[in-house]
Amino acid sequence: MKKKVLSLLGALMPLLLVTGPAFSHTLFMNLTDNGDGTVAVEGMFSTGATAANLPLYLLDEKEKQILKIKLDENGEAEFTIPDQPYTVFLDGGPGHTVREDGPMGSEKNE
Repeated sequence: MKKKVLSLLGALMPLLLVTGPAFSHTLFMNLTDNGDGTVAVEGMFSTGATAANLPLYLLDEKEKQILKIKLDENGEAEFTIPDQPYTVFLDGGPGHTVREDGPMGSEKNE
């Protein structure tokens, strides 16, 4: 009996090691063009926890930092839309980052 249990555990261990990371929390970011030349950002984890106080970067096409701000205690921030294409990068630490091209603003496209 003891050998069967050990064999079963030995067979399941690789499966547990592979599927374990799939159940970890994921960082999400929502960008909303406010229509007034600003963008609202909301960050949260898949667990429902806010991304409070995480750093947020705006990067140009060459990955050069345009702006660095910090999300507030609710995981939210707002910034003025740059006059150039940019990427929004939210940094929650290794394995917990998210990046998205930022909106250029509705009035800038007219």
